[in-house]
Amino acid sequence: MKLRYSLLVVMMFVFCIVNANAQRQMEKLDRGLVAFAQNNGQVYLGWRLLKADSGGVVFNVYRSTDDKAMKLNDQPIATSTNFVDRDVPTEGSHQWWVVPVVDGKELEASKHVGAMKRESETAYVSIPLQGDYSFQKIGIADLNGDGALDYVVKQPGRGTDPGEGHWRPSPGTYKVEAYLHDGTFLWSKDLGWNIEQGIWWSPMVVYDFDGDGKAEIALKTAPTDVDYRKGEGRVLDGPEYCSVWNGMTGEEIARVDWIARGNVSDWGDSAGNRASRHQIGMAYLDGKRPSLLVIRGTYTTMKIDAYNLVDGKLEPLWKWNGDDENPQVRGQGLHGIHAVDVDGDGRDEILNGSSVVDEYGKILWCNQMGHPDMAYVTDIIPERPGLEVAYGYESKQEINGISVFDVKTGELIWGHPHPTTHIHDQGMFGDFVPDNPGLEFYSAEQNRTGYWLYAAATGKLLDTENLGGLSPRALYWGDGLIKAYMPGRIRGARPQNQSAAQLAEQRQRPRQPRRNSDQTSKIIQYKGEQLGEIQGRVIGIADCFGDWREEIIVSVEGELRIYSTTIPATRRNVCLMQDPLYRQDAALQAMGYIYPPQLSYFVK
Repeated sequence: MKLRYSLLVVMMFVFCIVNANAQRQMEKLDRGLVAFAQNNGQVYLGWRLLKADSGGVVFNVYRSTDDKAMKLNDQPIATSTNFVDRDVPTEGSHQWWVVPVVDGKELEASKHVGAMKRESETAYVSIPLQGDYSFQKIGIADLNGDGALDYVVKQPGRGTDPGEGHWRPSPGTYKVEAYLHDGTFLWSKDLGWNIEQGIWWSPMVVYDFDGDGKAEIALKTAPTDVDYRKGEGRVLDGPEYCSVWNGMTGEEIARVDWIARGNVSDWGDSAGNRASRHQIGMAYLDGKRPSLLVIRGTYTTMKIDAYNLVDGKLEPLWKWNGDDENPQVRGQGLHGIHAVDVDGDGRDEILNGSSVVDEYGKILWCNQMGHPDMAYVTDIIPERPGLEVAYGYESKQEINGISVFDVKTGELIWGHPHPTTHIHDQGMFGDFVPDNPGLEFYSAEQNRTGYWLYAAATGKLLDTENLGGLSPRALYWGDGLIKAYMPGRIRGARPQNQSAAQLAEQRQRPRQPRRNSDQTSKIIQYKGEQLGEIQGRVIGIADCFGDWREEIIVSVEGELRIYSTTIPATRRNVCLMQDPLYRQDAALQAMGYIYPPQLSYFVK
C-alpha cells in the first residue's frame, strides 16, 4: 500500500510538470523551408521538424519548373530534414516545397520557395537596411503571426559603456527598425537623445507578451521632446520608461515608469556608471504566459520589476530589491539573464548572476561570489538530476573563478583550483571537442595570462591553448552533434592608473571607424578543418530557419545577413527554437552580452 501511494505521488508530480509545460504559450512556427543555390548548380533544401509532428513523420520533397510539379525523392525522407536537389534544370522558373507524410498519407504542404543565389563561400539570407549603416542588436520573433521569424534591429552599430575610461558622448541617436523575414521594411522609430548609445542604456526584448500570436517589442524609452543631457553629454536626469510597442506598426501599446534612478550616487558613483546598468527580459513566471522583467543594477543594488501585458496594459506582479534580502544580494549581477525552470514545476525562475530569484520575487539562492561575466545554463551533467550553470567570474577569486553549480540549490559541483583575477567576456560553451564526452567550457583572463578549456561535466582540464580570444562562438553547423566554432578577437586590457585629464581626453577623442564589412570570421572544428567563412560583425546565433542547426546573424553596413549551413545532415532534431530555455536564451540576445542559446536537455 505504501509503495502504491509513493508511485501515485510520483505520477501526480510528473503529470503536474508535463501539464504545466503543455500550457506554456509558445509561438507557432511553420516549416521554415529555405533553398540555397550551390556553386555547382545544385540546390540545398532545409526545413523544420516541429514538436507537434508525429514521431513517425517522414517527408516528400517537390519541385515545380514553370508550374510543372514533380516529386524529387524515391523514398520518403526519414533521417534528416534536408535534401540536395542535384538535377535542377538550367532553364525555367523553379519552386520547392516539402510535404509531411504520416502513415502513408500526405499532410499540409509547406510554403513554396525559390532558391537564393550563392553570393559567397557560405550561404546567407540578405535583408537590405534603409541606409549604409550597421546595427547593434537584433530581436528575433514572429511579428505578423505567419509562422516565420522576423527581425527587429537597433541601429547604428556603435555604442559606448557607462564605465570610467570607456564612456564617450553619443554622436547620434538610436533607431529601432522592424523587418519581415522576406525583407519587407515595416517601420522605424527614433529613441531620441535621452537614450544614450550603448547597450546598458537601451535594452530591448522582442516576444509575444499578450498571447495573440504576434510579437511585441519591450524596451527602455525616455521623452524625445526634451533633451536631458548634461554639459558633457551624460543623461543623469529626467523620466525613464518601459514601453511596449506593436510589432507590426511600432505604435506604443503600454508604458510604465522604469525602476527609478533616484540619487545617482546611491548606486555607487556620481558619474552614472552603476546607475546606468539596465536590462530587460521575460520569463514564464506562472508557467503559462510570458511576463516582462524590468531590471536595474549589476555592480551594487539590484532590482527587478515584473509585469504582465493584459488588455493593452502592463499589470504589476511584484518588485524585487536585493538590498531587502537577508543577507543582501548586492553586486552579484550578470551582463544578461537566464529565465529557466530550475525546479521542474513548470514555472520559470530568473538567474541574474550569482543568484536566482524565484517566480514570486524572492531570492532562491545566492553564492555571494560577486559579478560573473559569463553564465551558461543547461543539462551539463545528464546523469545528475536537474540543470546546472557554468560561471566565469570577473570578480577576483582565490578558487572557483571558473565553476559549475547546481542551478536549483546553488551547490558547487566543481571549480577551478587556482586564483583568477578577471575572467572576461562570454567565453565559449558547448559540445565542440570530439574526443571529450559531453560539454566543454572555455574561458580566459582579460589580461591574456591564462586560458582554460574544461570538460564541463567533470571539471577535467582539457587544454590551456588560446582558442581564439575571450569569446569564440560555438554552434551546430556540420553533420552531427559536435559543434563548430568561430574564434573571437582578444580585447586589449584597459590601461591602468590613467589620470583624470587622460581619461577626459580619451573620452573626447574620436574613435576610428571600423566597418563591419571588413571583419571576417572562420567557422572551424576544434583542431580540425574549416567549414566556412562569414563576413560582418556577429550579432546573434539562433535556429532561425531550415533544419535544426543554427544560423549566424551578422551586421554588414546596409545589410542584415543570416548565414546558414548547407552541409547535408544525416540526423534530425526538433527545431531548437521550440525548446523553452533555448527560445528564451535566443530572445535575450537582444540585450546585454551575446550568450549563444543553450538547450534544456543534453542532445545525444
